[in-house]
Amino acid sequence: MATTLFDYIRRAMPLTAPQSLSADEIYAVSGYVLHLNGLLPETATVDAAVLRELRMPNRGGFVGDPRPDVPAH
Repeated sequence: MATTLFDYIRRAMPLTAPQSLSADEIYAVSGYVLHLNGLLPETATVDAAVLRELRMPNRGGFVGDPRPDVPAH
């Protein structure tokens, strides 16, 4: 999900000052990464609605964790 990308950037970027980006900066970085991967045009404006609606190429490629000691989410 593209929202996972947003969350990762929000929590981890920039490396020297995690969680210091504004929401607009996080959307901009998310859009840039998605554009670099051919998922959005260069001129796309990214916001919460765009991230929710974006169909990621590996959306069907995730598998559950079958270990009995790992709680299901």
